[in-house]
Amino acid sequence: MSFDNDHSDNFRNAKLVLAAHKIALWEYDLILDKIVFSEDYFQVLELDKAGIFFETVEQSFEFVHPVDREGLTLDVFRSRLLDRDEKNSLCLRFAANGGKTVWLESRFFSVRERDPDGNPLKLMFYTENVTDRCESEQKIRRLEERNRKVIQALPEFIFIFDDNFFIRDVMMSEGTVLLHPTETLIGIDGRTVYSPEVSDLFLRNIRECLKDGQLREIEYPLDMKGQGRFYFQARIAPFEDNTVLALIHDIGDRMQRSAELLEAKRKAEESDKMKSLFLANMSHEIRTPLNAVVGFSEILLTTDDPAEKAEYVDIIQKNSNLLLQLISDVLDLSRIESGKSETNIQPTEMSALIDEVGKVHQLKMPEHVDLYIESPAKKIWTLTDRNRVMQILFNFLSNAIKNTGKGSITLGMAEDGEWLRLYVKDTGRGISPDQLTKIFGRFEKLDEFVSGTGLGLSICQALADRLEGRIEVESTLGKGSTFTFIIPYRFVKPDTPSKNEWHLVEPEKSGKKILVAEDMESAFIQINTSLNKKHTVSWARNGQEAVNSFQREPFDLVLMDIRMPVMNGVEAIKRIRAISPHVPIVAVTAFQFRTEQQQALAAGCNEVLVKPFTIEQIENCANKYLFSGDAGSEA
Repeated sequence: MSFDNDHSDNFRNAKLVLAAHKIALWEYDLILDKIVFSEDYFQVLELDKAGIFFETVEQSFEFVHPVDREGLTLDVFRSRLLDRDEKNSLCLRFAANGGKTVWLESRFFSVRERDPDGNPLKLMFYTENVTDRCESEQKIRRLEERNRKVIQALPEFIFIFDDNFFIRDVMMSEGTVLLHPTETLIGIDGRTVYSPEVSDLFLRNIRECLKDGQLREIEYPLDMKGQGRFYFQARIAPFEDNTVLALIHDIGDRMQRSAELLEAKRKAEESDKMKSLFLANMSHEIRTPLNAVVGFSEILLTTDDPAEKAEYVDIIQKNSNLLLQLISDVLDLSRIESGKSETNIQPTEMSALIDEVGKVHQLKMPEHVDLYIESPAKKIWTLTDRNRVMQILFNFLSNAIKNTGKGSITLGMAEDGEWLRLYVKDTGRGISPDQLTKIFGRFEKLDEFVSGTGLGLSICQALADRLEGRIEVESTLGKGSTFTFIIPYRFVKPDTPSKNEWHLVEPEKSGKKILVAEDMESAFIQINTSLNKKHTVSWARNGQEAVNSFQREPFDLVLMDIRMPVMNGVEAIKRIRAISPHVPIVAVTAFQFRTEQQQALAAGCNEVLVKPFTIEQIENCANKYLFSGDAGSEA
């Protein structure tokens, strides 16, 4: 008998109660494999209002929502029905053509009929319209998801404080790590976490916020033992039950950037002051020797006394050298600080370098000062920049000579494990402790009445850093000082022995012909004055004229300025070298950059001579290539 034909009072009353709760009955005939719906099935479940109607299971699948339909087949449906566990349910969404969705949840109700052996023949199920419940659950899930996203978008964490500064709750976005474990924070007094100053700041703003209902914003530090100082921002807003929400954000990066900006501003202001001081010092340092040059040049014209002339010329030369040293120091310091100063690291024999520096300064010693050399008897090879090391030692010795009136100066070197110690020790006036901290500053001079630019030690300090070394100073006022340059000892096997140095053979009259390519007339006059007494000197005003002159007649030596109009010196060197592979060519430049010098050497010149040069330097250079036996072979 179908359950629709069951007219018992109990069953009819049960159906009425179920219908009031939007629950309808249906049965599954296991023998016929057929489902029979109650006559009020579609009305009770309000499927008729949604325009949903079906007679078979296959037809019902057409109304199932695409998401729920995935993986749902007739076999799957039957297996779910035969699983008569009352705890199991089948919940599906049914979608009408108009877009309305009805949620139906079906569960096993009872066995309707059995065969003589007690096996079930018909199963009864009930289906409930759970649309309201499912839509509410969906809304709750959407709200939870929205709240979760809001929490994630908020600052790192949220504290709920009461008006006594107790922490009532802590909320934070996923992945946030607190400085204190969350479970230890909830319920404790905020004063145990924050310093008294920060606690007072919080408590005052919490109470003001609760009083007037206005948002408060504070920034504060938090010191953690062993971890350092952290910075946070808290936005405090009224919440409920005399509590506030504190939205807390880590502002450590912002504080660091602010500190960096303040430091950059400080450095910029300091740089501006240094620039003004630099210009003032430069003006003083330039004008002083320039005044002597200009003044004694004029006085020189007013006297005929040879002794006076010699004295005035000596003064002019000394002040000219001082001007030249000042310009060289400023340019050197500028290149070092701009990162354009180049280092030429190569194998260097340090014992020979010490001897060479000592010989150069032996003749510069004052009358009552002796120079001693202390270095190992063996050869010591290391990788370093030979010229820069010599520059530092020259500066140390120059300062020692200026400040030692009598006694001795010692130049030495000693091995110290992975380091080499190069030192200059004197018995001069010494340096007071308060001045020791200043001597490496720019234009710092211990005695304003002693000649010098005050840039030497600043340059030495910068060069020591470039060579990965350091400078140490020990001094006792009135007893002397020791300046030590410590460089890495990078042992290297020596290269093959270099050529023997050229030997000067200078006849009284050579008859040699020299071509000078120089666009500046004053520069040519200087070279011509130095060389024309012994040699025939020709002048070309640019590189093209130099090439044309060399094509017309042979020359024994070419002095080629690198930067000239029409054709530059590098291109002219290439063309002359193509004509003669052996003629000595010396490139002349006012720039000390190795890149330009390397270009000239690559073009085929034998050597690069850097301006400014003395008469002695230009004469030695000419003699080197005009009278050495192997000058031509070097090309």
